[in-house]
Amino acid sequence: METTMTPQYLDTDAAFTAALESLHDAPVVAIDTEFMREKTYYAKLCLLQIASEQGVLLVDTLRIQDCQPLAALLANTHVMKVFHAGGQDLEILYQACGAVASPYFDTQDAAELIGYSAQVGYGALVAGELGVDLPKADSFTDWARRPLTPAQLSYAADDVTYLLQLYPLLSEKLTRAGRLDWLREPFAAKTDPAVLDPDPSDAYLKVRRISQLKGVHLAVARELALWREEEARRRDLPRRWVLGDEGLIEVAKRMPKTTEALSGIRGVDMRGRFNKGALLAAVQAGRDLPPEDWPVLKSRKRPRQDVSAAVDLMTALVRQRAHEAEVAPTLLANHSQLENFALNPDDESSPLLQGWRRELIGAELLQLLRGNLVLSLDDDRLKIDNVEKSTER
Repeated sequence: METTMTPQYLDTDAAFTAALESLHDAPVVAIDTEFMREKTYYAKLCLLQIASEQGVLLVDTLRIQDCQPLAALLANTHVMKVFHAGGQDLEILYQACGAVASPYFDTQDAAELIGYSAQVGYGALVAGELGVDLPKADSFTDWARRPLTPAQLSYAADDVTYLLQLYPLLSEKLTRAGRLDWLREPFAAKTDPAVLDPDPSDAYLKVRRISQLKGVHLAVARELALWREEEARRRDLPRRWVLGDEGLIEVAKRMPKTTEALSGIRGVDMRGRFNKGALLAAVQAGRDLPPEDWPVLKSRKRPRQDVSAAVDLMTALVRQRAHEAEVAPTLLANHSQLENFALNPDDESSPLLQGWRRELIGAELLQLLRGNLVLSLDDDRLKIDNVEKSTER
């Protein structure tokens, strides 16, 4: 495929339908989105970019009424869909047409397994693999304004042109390294409908400073967060425009029963865009719950000093194995995972004991915690000795 393509601009349903129907025989398509979200709950999809061996399509989604052709393409299991850092794109496309991209390939995740830093950017990956320096994007581009400028269209086309070229290169390198299957788990997690459209009943878990609350106050916060989520969705407004996190926490602490009491709470704008009666009803709903129905947050245990020492040793081992495998250390294990593993090394559900992580690092971490590995320095290099094996010799 050529490094540059003349994009085809689509702004009618007829042209969109015809173009996407022609892609069902393509083995691979690269997909990206441009959107606006500052003033809405749901992202406003402004432009859809799709590249295939046939060329690049730039779809003006503000003028397309029927997204069924897109849903059909995303669901076609014979066509590989390639994204870069596709989490938000998947969410937006799921909201737009109710379909999940399957099969799915993410070049950011793939790049981390061949030596690139965690969350490597698209531009850096294109430069590293293809030797192409892309122009820097304008982070404040208004993708909803029409007409789009030639610079915007060129930038949008680049986002999928090179993405399509990255796929075979990264796939080949991962296959040679025996790591292609390592992507199965993160790809499945990203395309899980429960992740793309979370249960609004769990919205309270993402409220800042929610860990300050417990008991009935946490129950009230859960009801408030559910009410806010449903109100924001219904009116298509950002959550903070309905009620900010600071105000939500304060209301949950004070549990007001009247509008007058509500008006005295810091962080609550009584001129804000919310129904005061509905908010107070949510507070009362939380108050009325029996104690056995109050939510309980998973407590994060503070590691004991001896566990902290174990985590330090585990971190050194992880860094060494990550260096040898030419991957980012956090890809193998992050600090929280190491702490949890040190506290409960017999937990077979630990992600460190699943799949390729067990083989690459988990089994050794287990041996380290059991005292069967010794870490030492040899000419400033970390030396790892298996006590049992050295004893046998």
